[in-house]
Amino acid sequence: MRTIRALTIAAAIVAALPSLATAQYGRGFTDAWFWGVKAGGITLADSGQAYKQAPEAGVEWLITRTHGGLYISAGQAFFTQQTFVARDPASADSGSRVVDVKNLRKLDVAVMGFPGDYQRFHPYAGVGFALSEVASAVPRGPFSNSGQLAFATQTIQDSKVGFSPLFIAGGQYRLRLASVFGQATISPAQKNFILYNGRPWSFGYEIGLRYNIGTSIDRDH
Repeated sequence: MRTIRALTIAAAIVAALPSLATAQYGRGFTDAWFWGVKAGGITLADSGQAYKQAPEAGVEWLITRTHGGLYISAGQAFFTQQTFVARDPASADSGSRVVDVKNLRKLDVAVMGFPGDYQRFHPYAGVGFALSEVASAVPRGPFSNSGQLAFATQTIQDSKVGFSPLFIAGGQYRLRLASVFGQATISPAQKNFILYNGRPWSFGYEIGLRYNIGTSIDRDH
């Protein structure tokens, strides 16, 4: 809730800058530095291998050149679900242990391409990587010995962070105070990630506001 509240306040600040409206409206898309806030959702597989939706919020930065740029995003998805790890390290047939999983933090970095040359609308696509970390993962008991607890804890620590390729596509439209955007992401799920759950892909969809804070290059005077 604190994250959502902070992002809501940030979005309100972005939309409440009338004193800078004229400067914002006159700034172009090329050679710019955008700061943005966003909300959306992410599609993840649950323990039954069914895709579920989780709300997501975040902040981002977009640095543009003529035909390309750099995208960096930090966000968090909010959900509670279960997954499984092996129960006993001494026996491969010991069955599975339930792990309660809550929330997912994400860092996305991508190299962007901007096809076409338009006045206000700018489509884009990019490729990069996504670094994901489960915020909380707690194994359920009972534990018949300390070895089982240590094994479950170590297994979770080894699999709660995932690193995978990221593909992104979307479009941005310039308004008077800020630019609005919508985009979709897709990322292959890693088999050693605790949220893999037998599904090979994870999907995301986001909308938000970007504010042009100025040029991204040093201009000669």
